[in-house]
Amino acid sequence: MKLSVREMATLVVILFGEMSSTFAFINNVGRIAYVVLTHRSPCTSRGAANDKNWFTDILRPFLPEAMDADALKEQENIRRMQYPEQYPATYEMNEISIDEDRSSREAQLVRPLLKKTQLESRPLKIIYDARKDGWSAASFHRCVDSCGAAVVLGKTKSGAYVGGYNPKGWASTGGARPSVAAFLFYEKFPLSKDGVVFQKLRKVGGGGLACSFDEPNYGIAFGPDALVINMQQPNPQVAKSKLGPYYEQGPDELSSILSSGREELVDLKILVGRYEKGEDIPYSGAVLDMTSG
Repeated sequence: MKLSVREMATLVVILFGEMSSTFAFINNVGRIAYVVLTHRSPCTSRGAANDKNWFTDILRPFLPEAMDADALKEQENIRRMQYPEQYPATYEMNEISIDEDRSSREAQLVRPLLKKTQLESRPLKIIYDARKDGWSAASFHRCVDSCGAAVVLGKTKSGAYVGGYNPKGWASTGGARPSVAAFLFYEKFPLSKDGVVFQKLRKVGGGGLACSFDEPNYGIAFGPDALVINMQQPNPQVAKSKLGPYYEQGPDELSSILSSGREELVDLKILVGRYEKGEDIPYSGAVLDMTSG
């Protein structure tokens, strides 16, 4: 029975790929030899009928069982529930009510945005208030670094709310902090008497540069240009926004989440999750930038 080069290479991978011990190697040799020896030569009539499947029979013990479409879909749903931030942000709004939110107007505002995020049901707290802590990059990082996932909530001089969700927070480690689950948001009907209605804008082009600058002397940057509040003198309260390259333009096909692409902010707050003493805070330190998620 002749083997093609590809078939021989596959057998080598099987033999040596699982060689965690001498026993594993001998076991693999035995399993392959058994399948080969129990098949007849392709020169016989019976062998000719079965020969096309012999190589598949060899591989079968090493391969996972095939799953039907329903099982695959269920497995995918389970994975999405376990690791929601390995996927792009959902447009769905959160309906979970948190008792601790009652004491914070800002927490109540952003809670609907946190569907399928690590903060979906976690109590929130304000860790940075620009009007109290100061409009500077140094003050910003002193308050927010190593606190994990964060919501940026700004208010423009015209009275509209804008902001974003940074799943990996800040740590002043330099470079970018990628995440495909990052998103921006803006108020669809500013100053409406019917309450605040937000529209999310998802990250595009993968997770790279979701938070493009994690520098101790720089403020907030969702992408290099999607929403930038750099907190630099002489205009630390100025925000700039350009949509398209890094964050989508959304159903309203906006070019910016700011009315003129550039606006002054009168308020800026950062909200993060509340964690018990000793509880692990995801992404509170350096993160690996593979620009994918």
